[in-house]
Amino acid sequence: MPMLRRLRALTAAGVLIAMAACSTPAQRISTALVGYGLERRQADCVGERLGDRLSLAQLRRLQELGRGMGGGMGRQRIDLRDIALRLTDPDDPELVAQVLRAGLACTL
Repeated sequence: MPMLRRLRALTAAGVLIAMAACSTPAQRISTALVGYGLERRQADCVGERLGDRLSLAQLRRLQELGRGMGGGMGRQRIDLRDIALRLTDPDDPELVAQVLRAGLACTL
């Protein structure tokens, strides 16, 4: 019986890993924004809007932003303004503009 349990656990873990690998950019953005402290509804809206509009490099920049940023246990919640302030990048003003546009559209 223990062997059967291990096999089931490994199968379940494999399915979860496969599902995570299949997530869309919009889902990854949304999940990251929730992790940073944004409300789920707004994060989902922003994620959907940004998922198709950002380049791979911009998606990576957005991911890098999250390291050490808001949300989580004991940290204060953030909003899109906080994210935009941290994204200020003279080399990629389009990223900031896209995040702000999505944020505005999702708050109206």
